[in-house]
Amino acid sequence: MKFVIRAGGVGTRLWPFSRINRPKQFHPMVGDRSMLQVAVDRIRQIAGPDDLHVSTGSGFVSLVKEQLPELGDDRIIVEPALRNTGPAVGLECILLGTRYPGCTIASLGSDHHIGRPEEFCRLLQVAESVLKAHPEFLFTIGVKPTRPETGYGYIEKGEVVSTVNGEPVYKVEAFQEKPDAGVAKSYVDSGNHLWNSNMFVWKAQTMLDIIEDLVPEIHGRLMRIRDSVGSLEERSAIEQEYPQMPEVAIDNAVIEKAENVAALEADIGWSDIGSWTALHDVLQTDEDGNLFSGEVLGIQTRDVTAYGPDGKLIALVDVEDLVIVDTPDALLVCPRGSAQRVREVVEALRGSKKQGLYI
Repeated sequence: MKFVIRAGGVGTRLWPFSRINRPKQFHPMVGDRSMLQVAVDRIRQIAGPDDLHVSTGSGFVSLVKEQLPELGDDRIIVEPALRNTGPAVGLECILLGTRYPGCTIASLGSDHHIGRPEEFCRLLQVAESVLKAHPEFLFTIGVKPTRPETGYGYIEKGEVVSTVNGEPVYKVEAFQEKPDAGVAKSYVDSGNHLWNSNMFVWKAQTMLDIIEDLVPEIHGRLMRIRDSVGSLEERSAIEQEYPQMPEVAIDNAVIEKAENVAALEADIGWSDIGSWTALHDVLQTDEDGNLFSGEVLGIQTRDVTAYGPDGKLIALVDVEDLVIVDTPDALLVCPRGSAQRVREVVEALRGSKKQGLYI
């Protein structure tokens, strides 16, 4: 099995800590190693040195090499433009599928927290085993929900299509995008829904065949790239074809429409570090529900997330339910319930005279 850590996103909901020139996956959000380094560390027990790859944007290659110096150039898949996960997955499949015919790919994120990495690796191996008998399936790792969550997508489980070492494999009945609170509660109560972690396992050729059927405009350009793989023209072919692919997520373009999609139910201590409030899922708060990083003094302060730089005091008096993130050039303050809207700040700054300064 080949492993691809997708590290090309820009993490706008973690602004102003996450910036376009150094997104969240290159920061140590939990612990002292970056999220990318942790994503690699957790699969080393099952991934040989030649099986590990990182897919990232051309502007982040130097950061990848700095944080993963053991990774050779041939194991960094460079996306010459930001085109979302649809083209990124297509590129990893065409490159690895051509270099390693018949290979299985685990396509994994770089911005998740997984508290039980051994169990996570075991489930990846279960998916690999099932694919030997059912190569036509696309596998997603579905996380057993611990609470109603409106910020995640959900997977509805269908019939059991196989059992491996006592582990049921469910055919996916449907995908549901971020629901409201009432619907999210009904999903959790039913026991028949999983959080969509956006981590996948599939045969490279199976994914390419499905892309050909569902997104032919991507497939045609992938075929032109395939003809150059391993030659001196490979890089120039990617740079020519990739930016012209439609900007679309692999979920919307392929996985939600494909006929044969299966899910494994994972109890792995998972959290998507996608917003400032998500850090409360993985880091210890104080007795008042506060999560402080840096020099923060709270007086009569409750349920506050505050991040500040070393050498600068953040003093909070009689405040609650806030996110406060202070960096040398930007300050964010918002209610915790509005943490998902932080991306709107980045969108507002794009195209303005301040774009180069603050994003």
